[in-house]
Amino acid sequence: MEDKDREQHPQAHVDIYEKQPVPFGLVRFGVAPDHPEVKNVINTFTQTAHSGRCAFWGNVEVGRDVTVPELQEAYHAVVLSYGAEDHRALEIPGEELPGVCSARAFVGWYNGLPENQELEPDLSCDTAVILGQGNVALDVARILLTPPEHLERTDITKAALGVL
Repeated sequence: MEDKDREQHPQAHVDIYEKQPVPFGLVRFGVAPDHPEVKNVINTFTQTAHSGRCAFWGNVEVGRDVTVPELQEAYHAVVLSYGAEDHRALEIPGEELPGVCSARAFVGWYNGLPENQELEPDLSCDTAVILGQGNVALDVARILLTPPEHLERTDITKAALGVL
């Protein structure tokens, strides 16, 4: 079998169901806006999505709009590919206080995730604390520290830019 044959199965058809109204979840809503080189992977994803053998169905929630057994009945294979559905509570005193938000919600807010549009972080202060040292924590710190005029050249939401 040639490499080309292994890369594309000529009879395969793929339907993609997505909870959001638009594709490319983590890249669109999770990658920091000041990382356009990472977000460029959307171009590769778009090539796949434009295949006549690939279909996108947005605003579809598995468990609400369609069940896994229904999908199994309709398709030869079902792949559940998803990230964190919601922030995970740390169960520490004070995490529910005003002015405290999860990084997931904050990143969703500045990236335009529909469910986080109503977040209103109070950034009229001189200091902030971020718990964590992973990539997301560093993204949040970088966004908070980047001059707004530099963020204007990114795809950050207008609402977030105005607050920052």
